[in-house]
Amino acid sequence: MEEEKDITVESNIENLELYSDKYPFRLALRIDKFENEADYKKFIRNCEKLVRGSIEYKLWKDYIKDVLNVNSCMITNENSADCCLEIHHHVPTLYQLLKAVINRRLESNEPFCVFDICTDCIEIHFQNRIGYLALITSMHEKVHSGSLKIPKQLIRGNFQSFLNDFSRYLDDEDLNQIYDKLAVSESNTGWSAGSYPGMEGIK
Repeated sequence: MEEEKDITVESNIENLELYSDKYPFRLALRIDKFENEADYKKFIRNCEKLVRGSIEYKLWKDYIKDVLNVNSCMITNENSADCCLEIHHHVPTLYQLLKAVINRRLESNEPFCVFDICTDCIEIHFQNRIGYLALITSMHEKVHSGSLKIPKQLIRGNFQSFLNDFSRYLDDEDLNQIYDKLAVSESNTGWSAGSYPGMEGIK
């Protein structure tokens, strides 16, 4: 115990790195690689959780609903005064967005921490480069379960700008999922906003 009291911790302030002369290992705030795929996926999930819990993300959603008056479901036309309205990331998903942001940093050998990635992600939201929809909870659940396809015409936000700059940082599986979504239209679903089967009379 006495020996531990003599250990001093130093900091390389420029590199944001902690170290001690008694140990060879240094602790850096930022990383530039992952040890394995599991760590990579865990990092993305951690970022996803932090973004969803951030005040900036809440402000983005509130702006869409309260200021832009996107206050009814884009499928059923049900109003937020009568049911719970949620903002759904469609192209890309939040996970795909974070993945692309991380992969861009990895490719450019630019070190990063969770907060850098979350900031990049939120900034892309505020640049309106996310394709999103306002959906009531039941419709949102159907989209995530795969039982409901969304016509491209209903997607809001400049998702094409995201695809132009970030598609090269996504793998084939992600791109196939995205382009499958964009191939869905009102003509091949058989319905459009306000005419979803069984919901035609709802205002």
